[in-house]
Amino acid sequence: MSEKRLLNCILVEGIVLIILSLCVLILPKLTMLSYGVMLSGTFITYGAYKIMHSILNKEYRLRKVFSILMGTYLSAIGISLLFVPRINLLWLIALIGVYFIAESISSLVYALKLRNIYHFWGCKIISAIVLFLVGFFTILGIPVMSFWMVTILSATALLIKGMAKTTLALGNIDNYNA
Repeated sequence: MSEKRLLNCILVEGIVLIILSLCVLILPKLTMLSYGVMLSGTFITYGAYKIMHSILNKEYRLRKVFSILMGTYLSAIGISLLFVPRINLLWLIALIGVYFIAESISSLVYALKLRNIYHFWGCKIISAIVLFLVGFFTILGIPVMSFWMVTILSATALLIKGMAKTTLALGNIDNYNA
């Protein structure tokens, strides 16, 4: 995969994350159930995209396996949240926190790999820090008193991750002709 194609894939992923997270932040204003449905739809969509992108990406074998596992994990959380929104809500919230911590570690490692290759690689570190904090606070149970708080934190973390990916891609895409 050429560098320009990789950056285009990162750009598409960033735009998808921004759109999904804005849908979660803007659309559901009525009930807790609508927050659960929007968050589960976002997790299922992003998990499926992550799996598809990992399969199509020919580079970075270890990251490919990890991305497929994370996409499957995220889709499973979304499906569980969709079909049983009230049962074991505390477990689902903890699993969401674990996802954000694992994703933050992955983002940090990826940012350090990009350090000498791309400009604006630091935005991935900021994204990793935000993902870690959201995961940490979610696991500690700070937002457990209301599910909408978990939804808002998750959507905000995904929005920041999407903006970081978009910034990274747009800041470097002009450097490659092919």
